[in-house]
Formats: sequence, C-alpha cells, structure tokens
Amino acid sequence: MNQKDIDLNTLVVLVIDDDAMVRDILIDYLKLFGFQRIISARNASTAMPIIQDAKQHLDLIISDWEMPGGDGLSVLQAVRKNPMRTGLRFMMVTSQNSMERSKISRAAKWKVDAYLIKPFRGEIFKQKVFEVLAAPPADGGSDDKKKVG
Repeated sequence: MNQKDIDLNTLVVLVIDDDAMVRDILIDYLKLFGFQRIISARNASTAMPIIQDAKQHLDLIISDWEMPGGDGLSVLQAVRKNPMRTGLRFMMVTSQNSMERSKISRAAKWKVDAYLIKPFRGEIFKQKVFEVLAAPPADGGSDDKKKVG
C-alpha cells in the first residue's frame, strides 16, 4: 500500500499532547496532508477513555512522550494490551534530551510504529505518518481485528 492507496477521508487519528500549541501544529499538519477525522486529547488521562471506547474507531495515535498525569509510554502500553486495538498504529513524538536512547528502546519493546523527535519539519512528519499507515501492524495483527466501530 502506498500513500495514494490510503483513504484519508475515513482514517481516524488521535493526537495526544499536553502542549496546546504543539497539538494544534500536529493537527494543522494532518489537515494539510488531507486527513479529515482528527480527535485530540490534552494528556494520557483524557485519551484513555477514547482509546477504551469500543465504539470509537481509531487508525493512528500520535502521542507526546512527556505529559503530566501519564506519559506516552503508558498510553502505548495500554493500547498494546487492549485486544480491541490489535494492529492500531502508534507514533511517539518527543523532544530531544539525553534519555533518547533509553526511550527509543523502551518504546520499541512495546512495538511503537514510529518515533519522531521534536523539532521536526512538516515533510519528515508527513513521511513518517504515511510510512506508519502503509506498513503492516507492529504487533503482527491484521487491520480487520482492530476495526471496532
């Protein structure tokens, strides 16, 4: 599957970031790329009810790593442990600091699909998003298992 095969009108993206400006930038980029259905949450605790809602279809989560009240890794772990979310794509976004290697290996252990370090250019973000959507699910599950609503 390539970028042209992806129907951006039907895909649902959840953006989680405690920084409203960063959240808005991510959403603006996604809209610019052609995504129509974008949900946002300001932190892990506001995202979890959306993720746990069996009626809420999701195709991709883009989450900040460092947030008060639960980090992106805890969101990723919750997604990977949830049988309803088998095959859900997950992209982690974080700022540069000395703990990057440790973070990347911890996120990889939980089968993160992509890792993006801020600051980034829009073209890099776009490339990562479409790579993640075109790739097979990280957990080996099929897309059909995750389509819940």
